[in-house]
Amino acid sequence: MPKSTVQKTSSEITDPDGSTRNITQYSTSVPKQLAEFFSLDQGDKLEWSVGSSRNKIELTVVRGENDD
Repeated sequence: MPKSTVQKTSSEITDPDGSTRNITQYSTSVPKQLAEFFSLDQGDKLEWSVGSSRNKIELTVVRGENDD
């Protein structure tokens, strides 16, 4: 199975009241083989949840642009 790398980005933002705070975001790409297997399309969402063991996750494909 293909692997992907997690990217971590941290930045400082200024709120409207002038205070600042740090935010951290994580991102990764979906391997092409998985995207094709699940027929992923623009607007599909990936719903992440904790898997059955410590280092596993479950991923659910939500079709379309619906936020439900």
